[in-house]
Amino acid sequence: MQNMIVADNHMASIENGTKTIAVRVGYCTVRPGPLEIRSASGCWPTTPVHVVSVQRKSISALSSDELSQSGFSNVNTLVKQLQPAHPCLSTDSDVTVINWKVAS
Repeated sequence: MQNMIVADNHMASIENGTKTIAVRVGYCTVRPGPLEIRSASGCWPTTPVHVVSVQRKSISALSSDELSQSGFSNVNTLVKQLQPAHPCLSTDSDVTVINWKVAS
């Protein structure tokens, strides 16, 4: 089973279905199909979802919905906040956008 870890502050919105997108820097091996989302701390229960699409694009091509669901107001904020972990990150860098629906 595929799995993905997300920050604890996103788990409630994943469980209630308001967060359905994750953006990951670089290439991510997630494929359409079943996926278990786990909290970074392990304190939240695992949430099963069904990945409906996986796209690769540049940061500058991210939609406002993709940015807001990831907690960023714009591409420059995303780059600035992620640069400590990814020093070479720029708006031209590639990301993987994972879109899901909560499994029934």
